[in-house]
Amino acid sequence: MDESKDLYALLAPVGQLAGNGQLRETLLERRNRKGQDVAFWYLSSELVRKFNLSLSVCEAVVADDSTAIDWLRLRFGGEVKIINLDENLLRVQAMELPPPPNEKDISFSN
Repeated sequence: MDESKDLYALLAPVGQLAGNGQLRETLLERRNRKGQDVAFWYLSSELVRKFNLSLSVCEAVVADDSTAIDWLRLRFGGEVKIINLDENLLRVQAMELPPPPNEKDISFSN
């Protein structure tokens, strides 16, 4: 059964949304607070391409709540689009968290 509906997507160049680990923390916090079935997904560049959301190489966050997407846009930048996707497909294919941030060695050497 197709459950396609209008959702909100925030698209940005790869690394702009997930690069520093804050989006990963946001997604974890939202799932912990609202449950694993909350309509809030991270899409890697591969999934953005697979779902035909952009011709550019970018990553995305998709949600059914425009306020959440607007808040993320203010925080990270990017472009907001209204898209039509099947939520069940997202629940199967887009449950992965954004990648963890790259740890940088900031220690001093003598």
